[in-house]
Amino acid sequence: MFEIHDVYDVRIIIAKVTGLVRVVDTIDLRKVILIQIDMNHFKLPFSVDYGDWIDCINSGQAVKVTDPFIKLTSVPPKLPKKAAERLIMIQSVAGIISKNPSCIHQRASLNAQINDISETLGLNKKTIKLWVSAWLQAGRNPVVIVRKFIERATGNIKNKSSSGNKRGAKSSGQTIDSNVPAYEVAATIEKAYLSYVLIGKMNWKDAYHEMLLTLYKVPQEAISEQNSGIYIDPSVSTKYRTPTWPQFRYRCRILKKASKEIEIEIPQGSRGRATDNVPGPGFYEIDATHFQIQLVSRLTKRLLVGRPTVYLIVETYDSLITGYAVSLESPSWAVAALALHNCFSDKSQVFKRLGLPFTQEDWPSEHLPTLLRADRAELVSNMGQKFPTSGIRVEVTPSMTPIAKGTVESKNSAIKHHKSSRYDLPGLFSKKRERRSKDGKRDAALDIFEFEKTLVEIIMDINGGPVNPKRIPPDALHEGAKIASRAGFHKWALTHRAGFTRNMGQNFVYEYLLTNGTASIGPLGIKFQGEVFTSDRLRELGILSVSRTQPIKIQVSYNPLLASELYFFDTIESVWLPAYNIDPEIYNIRASFAEARDLRAFQNQLASQAEFNNYSKRRVTVKNLRKSVRDSVRESKETLRAKSVTDIRKNRAEERANERIEGLNGSIPPTTERETQITQASDNNINVAQGNDALSLWSEVDATNRIK
Repeated sequence: MFEIHDVYDVRIIIAKVTGLVRVVDTIDLRKVILIQIDMNHFKLPFSVDYGDWIDCINSGQAVKVTDPFIKLTSVPPKLPKKAAERLIMIQSVAGIISKNPSCIHQRASLNAQINDISETLGLNKKTIKLWVSAWLQAGRNPVVIVRKFIERATGNIKNKSSSGNKRGAKSSGQTIDSNVPAYEVAATIEKAYLSYVLIGKMNWKDAYHEMLLTLYKVPQEAISEQNSGIYIDPSVSTKYRTPTWPQFRYRCRILKKASKEIEIEIPQGSRGRATDNVPGPGFYEIDATHFQIQLVSRLTKRLLVGRPTVYLIVETYDSLITGYAVSLESPSWAVAALALHNCFSDKSQVFKRLGLPFTQEDWPSEHLPTLLRADRAELVSNMGQKFPTSGIRVEVTPSMTPIAKGTVESKNSAIKHHKSSRYDLPGLFSKKRERRSKDGKRDAALDIFEFEKTLVEIIMDINGGPVNPKRIPPDALHEGAKIASRAGFHKWALTHRAGFTRNMGQNFVYEYLLTNGTASIGPLGIKFQGEVFTSDRLRELGILSVSRTQPIKIQVSYNPLLASELYFFDTIESVWLPAYNIDPEIYNIRASFAEARDLRAFQNQLASQAEFNNYSKRRVTVKNLRKSVRDSVRESKETLRAKSVTDIRKNRAEERANERIEGLNGSIPPTTERETQITQASDNNINVAQGNDALSLWSEVDATNRIK
């Protein structure tokens, strides 16, 4: 319900006291000892009935509030000599009271104790009473007596006047000058700043005017447009004791600065290390970061491709980096799944692909953890929501709290800020670039493959580093120096601190790392997200034939970054099989599902635009075509024609002959020089046929173009 030293705001009168009170002590659930918090009036503790105090809390008449002395340190900085001596005497007084705690239960006992202390130390009784009251009000913190020396040493306050007239030079500007001292208007200005600036979001000038009208209740004649306004007639400002604009502005500056200091987080003690109370290997942390290095294309060093995304997975127990992923993709579940698969599988394939002289013994990490800690990103997305069903408990840290997964954050920093004497990478640049500093684009020389190879070298160097010597268990000392490295300690702990890891099953990747979805099977194959995928296994099972009558729903797994394939589960063979996109262009461009969707949308846009363009041309040509048809119809009606079959056959033969042109009916362009020469015949060489063999210009031409 409540605890000793809690501070409450009492909204009713209890024992003639109201306002802030502090719980000092309790007496056997019968009485509660309280003391009023008021540093201007030092009073002794008083008691109230325990039941009445509980009723006040339950009814809301006593509300728990923040301790006003929460920022008061218990270990003061260097104090002046006299202040340090006073603090020693205060601590001795507090020690005497603490040895006899029952004296604060009765006011008479406390007064008697104060008299004894006064005689012992040779100090005035009023001084001792003041010290005891302040000590109890501050939650038994004796530093409260020398607080003003601490504030002066840190520059938080200045000596404030509480009497006398206004100081400083007389104002010569067009402003109100009522000669009101600062201490007289400070409280009102603070109230105006809180109400009008912080809450009302007014600017300082408007807040100043609102304060004059609302808090000082300046009458209507002070706003007169004649010669009697508050800025013109000094008697008006003197009468209402209003502050000047410089006074208001100065006080607002102090309050603004103080509000910024309050917003600073209160210092807290050390919370320990992430490795504390971790029983063994099997507690991982994952995080993504952008590596500050410019990379070039694998095709040519002339093309820049930007900075890579790096995922790291770190074991909390021994700070071993257990997995990684490097990609030019943005941080996403698909890239995180690559890092998780790398973490859960044998690393020998990675070393073989990169051409590195390491073995699985050098990186002994291929197990599923008990817990995976991540930030509010990939693991709370739609694609990663099924991962917790794998049996790995997922902890999502609060927003903007990298300290909650400090192990992986420290490894990110270690990789980024490695010693340049070991790995001097070209193209590096600072995250917080200063003016004229390098951006890495001119020095870039590594492609994504070369960078990954270097990254693995750095990871192996970090994993080979020593652990905290205090972390080495006594039963592992006989293993020698190899147990002191992160990799060696991790390998030893998998056997001797076991119980928190397990091996990955053959279907784990398809069920929990790849993204799952629901597709439908049609006669052409698996239809998913606008794409069609085919597999010979579907044809063997006869599913494509069955789907002609009714589509079949099926669960599939896919990589969102590659739209050329997906996987479906064969219930007969109990294996996951691939199906490939029937469009080879999707495979050629290595498109993701999002890019394929955009490609299809753009293709549809082009087709729609082509259809619109064709219509815009057709609407013009159709008019001319219709006019030509109408003219042809009109001419046809005005012309007499023979309709017999013989006439049609004869006319058709003539038209075919007219269509036959040399050079494939005119498709082949004519040659520039003819090889044949035309020989002109003389009149003597002309033989004129007589009789029935005489030819006429109107002789019939048959279908083979022979003259009859």
